[in-house]
Amino acid sequence: MPRLTVWFLRAAVIHMLVGFTLGALLLIHKGTAGLPWMWRFLSVHVDMLLLGWMSQLAMGVAFWILPRFGTRRGVVWLAWVAWVAVNLGVGMVFVAAWMRSPQWVWVVARTLEVGGVVAFVMHAWPRVKPALVAAERHSG
Repeated sequence: MPRLTVWFLRAAVIHMLVGFTLGALLLIHKGTAGLPWMWRFLSVHVDMLLLGWMSQLAMGVAFWILPRFGTRRGVVWLAWVAWVAVNLGVGMVFVAAWMRSPQWVWVVARTLEVGGVVAFVMHAWPRVKPALVAAERHSG
């Protein structure tokens, strides 16, 4: 398994654990009204589970499983940029919610997340080919 896939999957598991924990705390508050400050973490909960867990799980598996042409996996540094940007963006959302940061911090965080996804798409797009094109490239 490629090193970057391992990093994507480890980060995905960490985001899953933190996201589920935040979700559990939100449910506790909803049932007991004991943690009113938890509602500011609702967007963090959603970010961690959708971008932190699901997207990174998909990106890690895609990096590993998409066809390689020759021995190359494409422009690998773009996939590393994606990993860094998504994790920084989700981390900034967490800090922004915790510190009640100004709006520009949220904008930077969301920009990092979108930039990470775009970087991964730029990495993966050339690796997605119809089966016939991939077979011709390997044979010829």
